Amino acid sequence: MNPLSSHPLRTKALVVIISVGLLGFTSVMASLWFALATKSDAEAINVSGSLRMQSWRLSEQILIPELTDTESLGLLIDIYDKSINNPSLTVLAELNNQLGKRYRLLRQEWFGHMRPLLESLDSHPEFIRYVPDYVDRIDALVFALQNDTEQKLRTLFIYTLLSMFGMLCIGIVAIRYIGKHLLLPIEALSLAAERVRTGQFDAVALNYNNPNELGQLTSTFNNMANELDQLYGQLEEQVRQKTQSLEVSNTALQLLYDASQTIGINPYDRVTLESHLSQWKTLLNLRSCYLCINSNAGKISLRRIDPDNNPDNACCQQKQCHQCHPSSVDDQQFPLRFKGRQYGYLRIIASDRENLSNDSCQWMTTFCDIVASSLYRSSYQVQEHRLLLMEERSVIARELHDSLAQSLSFQKIQVARLQRQLSKHHTTEAIDGIVDELKEGIASAYRQLRELLNTFRLNISQGSLEEAIQGTLTEFEKRSDTIHFHLDYQLRYLPLDAHQQIHILQIIREALVNTIKHSQATDVKITCKNHEDREVHVVIDDNGKGFDFRETPSASHSGHYGTTIMQERAMTLGGQLTFETSPAGGARVKLQFANKETSND
Repeated sequence: MNPLSSHPLRTKALVVIISVGLLGFTSVMASLWFALATKSDAEAINVSGSLRMQSWRLSEQILIPELTDTESLGLLIDIYDKSINNPSLTVLAELNNQLGKRYRLLRQEWFGHMRPLLESLDSHPEFIRYVPDYVDRIDALVFALQNDTEQKLRTLFIYTLLSMFGMLCIGIVAIRYIGKHLLLPIEALSLAAERVRTGQFDAVALNYNNPNELGQLTSTFNNMANELDQLYGQLEEQVRQKTQSLEVSNTALQLLYDASQTIGINPYDRVTLESHLSQWKTLLNLRSCYLCINSNAGKISLRRIDPDNNPDNACCQQKQCHQCHPSSVDDQQFPLRFKGRQYGYLRIIASDRENLSNDSCQWMTTFCDIVASSLYRSSYQVQEHRLLLMEERSVIARELHDSLAQSLSFQKIQVARLQRQLSKHHTTEAIDGIVDELKEGIASAYRQLRELLNTFRLNISQGSLEEAIQGTLTEFEKRSDTIHFHLDYQLRYLPLDAHQQIHILQIIREALVNTIKHSQATDVKITCKNHEDREVHVVIDDNGKGFDFRETPSASHSGHYGTTIMQERAMTLGGQLTFETSPAGGARVKLQFANKETSND
């Protein structure tokens, strides 16, 4: 295949360039020819013109006798011979045109007729008579030379004009061709490229279909734009799907976060669970979504929570949960299981017979874990509350045994003594003594009962431990006008659970009761601090008379220090309670135990 036929634009460009080059080359060659051709024309005109003057000088030389001199005449003749034989004129003899003919006749007349007349004195008059006609023929030669030069100039002008016209025509045709087949397609390509850059693929429509390089380029560009349009459409669809997937994922994560915040408060709240199930159903486009949970992790009977409020099926109505199985292959079931304990399951039915994606299954599993962990924490808290209640009841029983039971036993003995005295008819003084002891015992039992009631009514759920201790000090300040109470609390940023706070407050109250009853102190200071981020220290100091270590402080007697209960509470906290002498010389009660939160960290 000819390479030029496959590249029309290049072929036409080469033709234009070669044509313009040829025209320019021929124009230059014509100019060179004219320069060479007219190189001796000016000299020939000058020499031929001088022949006229020399002819008249020869006539003058022979016409005036004073000037007639053979030597001078011979010199003029030699000069004339040289002039007529000048190379610029002799070249004319070779020409076959009118100019060459005139020169040859003039030269022949000079050497054949005019020059011989000058050599003879007798023929001088005849020379003078022929000179005017001879000069006229010289003038004709000069005019012929001039006309020949002008003719050459006209020829050069016409050829140059034709060359310029040819180049102008070629230029106009080339400009029109370039504008139509090069500039306009390139401009259209540039505009199409800008539209492609801005993503306007549907606006790219190049209509140049000529069988040349630009036609091939525009066709390729159109195909590229169509492919880019399809590719961008696919990418936009993928981005849309990815964005939708991310939005669904974000919504799912938000639902999981909300579930972790709200379900933990009351995992058995039907309204809260139905709200979450409804949101999951809308988000995942489910046909059905419901929970079956039990109120205790050991029961078989389940409670169905359905956001659509559909009536329970026959198994639910007959409470035959063990016979309930997925009704179709579209059902998917997720267990509510936490730490090996089963709390029910979550059952869903997907729309359009499509199974859930892996992400959706993971979200459902996480949601079930949140519900199961909330149910576990709820049951654990209930169990812990029961254990605490049983423990507190044991403490109350021991308090009653150590206080009211002993006081009432003492009163029973006193009543028996009183009966014996009455049966023996003792004196009034003996009976009055027994009655006074009964009154004192009853008053003591009443005070102990009030202290126990105050202890049972203790509540710190609305505030911090610091506020509860401060409220206790305010209460005891009202009970004693002579004692000043001070609190140094350094546990504000230490986490203590309710169990620990209750026991700390009970020990402080019992110590303050003993201080008011027995210490005879005027100042009491309570210090609560964290020792080396490991142990909690609670210290109650007073400036009273202190402990009598000859007796065991925990011994029970009529004064009743209540130290046994305080020791039991300290053991419940996993710590120890010690009784020492304070720096002020009074009593010091010191509680220390390891904090569970800090130890776990």
